[in-house]
Amino acid sequence: IVRIAKDKTSPEATERLATGSFVRATECDAGRLSYELVQGAGPFAGWVSLTSAGKELLAKVAQNTDADDEINMLPAKIGEDAIHWYGHRLIEAREAGRGDFLYDRKPFPLESTDSRDAEVDVQMIAGPKAQEPAAIEDDRTRRLLAKFSAGRGMKGCHHCRLPLGEYGYSHKKDHGKNLMHAECMAQVMLKARRAEEALRKQEEAELKQARREEYEIGWKASTIPSNALSAGRLGCAVVPQGMCCLVLEGENSIRVAPTFEPASALNLEYLSVALQVRRSAGREPLFSLDPIEAAKDELVPLSSMQMKRFEPEWLAGTSVGEVMFQADYHLKELSMGEHQQPVMGMKSCFDYSKIEGFDKDWSAREWFVVRKAEMHISGDQVLIPYLKMGVEAREQVVGDDGLEDAAITRPDHPLVMYADVFTLNFDLIAERKSVVNQLREVAKASIIAKFMLESGIELSESWFQLGAPTSSVCCLEIPQLWNDRCFSKVCMENGEIVNTEKSNEAKVHSVYGGVDFGIDRFRLAAPSR
Repeated sequence: IVRIAKDKTSPEATERLATGSFVRATECDAGRLSYELVQGAGPFAGWVSLTSAGKELLAKVAQNTDADDEINMLPAKIGEDAIHWYGHRLIEAREAGRGDFLYDRKPFPLESTDSRDAEVDVQMIAGPKAQEPAAIEDDRTRRLLAKFSAGRGMKGCHHCRLPLGEYGYSHKKDHGKNLMHAECMAQVMLKARRAEEALRKQEEAELKQARREEYEIGWKASTIPSNALSAGRLGCAVVPQGMCCLVLEGENSIRVAPTFEPASALNLEYLSVALQVRRSAGREPLFSLDPIEAAKDELVPLSSMQMKRFEPEWLAGTSVGEVMFQADYHLKELSMGEHQQPVMGMKSCFDYSKIEGFDKDWSAREWFVVRKAEMHISGDQVLIPYLKMGVEAREQVVGDDGLEDAAITRPDHPLVMYADVFTLNFDLIAERKSVVNQLREVAKASIIAKFMLESGIELSESWFQLGAPTSSVCCLEIPQLWNDRCFSKVCMENGEIVNTEKSNEAKVHSVYGGVDFGIDRFRLAAPSR
């Protein structure tokens, strides 16, 4: 029995060492022998036991120190098997007129077995990185076959050093040198294309990061408004240092109070902005990120721009406007696979598109929406907004006026499938993503603002002045977010490279949308207790 390592519990080789075989010992320790096969049948290298149950399994014979004699002792069967394995199908290829013909071996010097190549090979094997037993056995086999090939006058593969046969492949820049097997050439081509893709991704990431910094894209938790500052501006007798809530006093008056209950907590500045929007526009805040080039044939991701649209327009520069923009932009990034998904097992639109084959272009929009909104009042008169949020998606088509919603959006559309999964895990995602959590706080503030104004609660003017624009808007136009994936294919048939494909035709998947709570659909004037 031959094992791949000295330990008797290590995996067995696929073959056994045949009786009558001659081996050369490379290491001997504690009754175990590491060998290289010289003559006979069985694995080329491995570990065997010298004795078993008192019976001698291997016997020492006279050593032949002549390296040439050792090569000549290799049986003809080993050479025939190697040449048959690596050359028979290439002989058939010669008849079909494929590959580089190497029928006349005499004009070819043995570059692949040059001493310099051999030194490099040995240095790689003896490097600092530890090798697994299977890799060690494979390296020994390669060295033995390379030595055997040199002794027989055969040219070796530049990649794996095994006998090449009559046909080989090489790069055009090598001009017929450094020939390799078809399988080895395919591996080299795939490795080169992976390196190109990694370099392209790195350059693309640097460009995106530069644009994020230039246009101030990316959520910062430091921009969350302070309740203590807002409560002080309202003239509260007790200024809460943490979470705060609203308490009804009588029929039409409220006061600010500290709380430890997240369900009733709210941000006072978000509430002030929502009150201003409700009083001036009669609705909740709205945001959308729209393409400037509406026609698909004009869309060039690297140079296209998108427009921030706020309703009302003065929301730009406020804390609420910043939360809505950053949350919507981050949703688009997650949808297109720009970041790791917040929940294990979630797939991006790219993943869903890959499943259906990347066979067509599409555009769609997705919105943050409120699916359910209610107002509750606790026993101690605390206002508690209750809501369920989610994401909705609709496919878009190019119409006379640009992109329009399609009449019917198929349920298996990639963006619809992503929106459904995001909605299912919305509360969990809000706990893991700060910007989504703050968007939910804005929705809670919008619900309370609608209830307060519709219920006729008396509010001083200071309640409408907490959320005035505090930052200058650098630009309402931002670059189009993009992400892409490239695919390459090396086709092989009967051990030969028959075709190489690199996808050049781009399939464009566009995602737009924004934040549209739709709270006006719900009746909040009569809260439940």
